[in-house]
Amino acid sequence: MEDNDLKISNATHNLDIEKDENSTGPSTIILLNCFLNIPLMLISILANSLVLAAVYKAPSLRSPSIVLLCGLAVSDLAVGLIVQPVFIAKELDSVKFLAGVTRILGVTFCGISLATMSAISLDRFLALKYHMIYNSLVTTVRVKLTLIFIWLVNFSIFSGVHVWYAPEQFYISFGLVGFYMVVSTIAYIGIYRIARRHQIEIHAQQQAMGVPSIKISANVTILTRTAVKTFVFYICTVFCYLPWSIYRLFYTNIVLKDASDAWIFTGTLVFANSAINPVLYCWRLRELRGAVLKLLRQISCHKS
Repeated sequence: MEDNDLKISNATHNLDIEKDENSTGPSTIILLNCFLNIPLMLISILANSLVLAAVYKAPSLRSPSIVLLCGLAVSDLAVGLIVQPVFIAKELDSVKFLAGVTRILGVTFCGISLATMSAISLDRFLALKYHMIYNSLVTTVRVKLTLIFIWLVNFSIFSGVHVWYAPEQFYISFGLVGFYMVVSTIAYIGIYRIARRHQIEIHAQQQAMGVPSIKISANVTILTRTAVKTFVFYICTVFCYLPWSIYRLFYTNIVLKDASDAWIFTGTLVFANSAINPVLYCWRLRELRGAVLKLLRQISCHKS
């Protein structure tokens, strides 16, 4: 009888060991990745919401360039509010359905953010290249229509491709990401050339007349400074998207067949761009920073 009890006890113990081995939870890297996403998600939600509320409260800020920034804030808010919670749930519970939803939502909203960033770089280029007719060329209505177009195109292409053309999804998605980055790069190269030429003209005027006497020069100088400020957004975007692009390019082509789990942090770096953007343009744009601080003071006074 005792022998039978001992056999049953040993069998139960072995079964428990097998269960423990087969029911391994998320790895340490996955848990760390989820832990990093939580503060980034909260910053993205709070910071982008503050920017949108500040612009809503201050009608004087609704210039075409600020409307474009609001479009970027909306897409970044969607990343923090929708994409990252689903991503965290997928990482903690590897359900195939969640993996597909995360992929569709991620490429769609991050693609919209990247496309809006390209539109911002083009806007700054047009402001410098056609500064005499910029106000009639780029209007608030046209900017809003551009943002609607960006959302429709990215939803139809990114979501449609992932649903209907799964085998080609990477190539089309990667192609669009590359296109947006190329557009931004060309725009900022153009901005640099215009700014350089403007500096040479100012220097020539200073040598010939002693001072830069034209009002247009002062206007172009202000536009150049604004373009330089938005260039910081572009650099940050490249920094956040480049590791993911390198990983996806090499992984898809089987170069990184046994890729390290550490590569999953490249997706988190892309999400981090949505938390960094509002902090950057509040830091670089004085008018927007003032509106956000004013809103925070109002909220603080209301609570007290």
